[in-house]
Amino acid sequence: MANKYAIAPGVVQVSGTSVFVDAGSLWASGSAVVTAAPALFTSAITLAATTVAAPNPNPVPVSATVSGGTVTAISISGGSSVGTSGTFTVPAGGTIAVTYSVTPTLTTADIAPAAGVNPFVNSTLAGYLGSYPNGPQVS
Repeated sequence: MANKYAIAPGVVQVSGTSVFVDAGSLWASGSAVVTAAPALFTSAITLAATTVAAPNPNPVPVSATVSGGTVTAISISGGSSVGTSGTFTVPAGGTIAVTYSVTPTLTTADIAPAAGVNPFVNSTLAGYLGSYPNGPQVS
């Protein structure tokens, strides 16, 4: 999963060159090796054993999609069941617990920042991020 948003300032290593990336910057992380800020790009949530809460390791909310398998319940941050499949927002510091008898697939994705929520995101940037969910259009 290549991520798109710098959530903290830091340095990335690209083709042997160190590049400073400021918070709120757009950056295709697929080819970058983070050298100075371990939380620079969001990480996937790893599905835990049935009924065990899997933490969101990111300092930002992420979108988590549960599909397939045989699932009887999904809960977010210890709340009541939100269903047996679908896409859910797991807040920063939150968890997702899946009760299953056949292991489902759990995929995570970035949530594009909304204007006014982050001091680096205005309505123009929020529109761009919503239009290009696979990251910046780099030529």
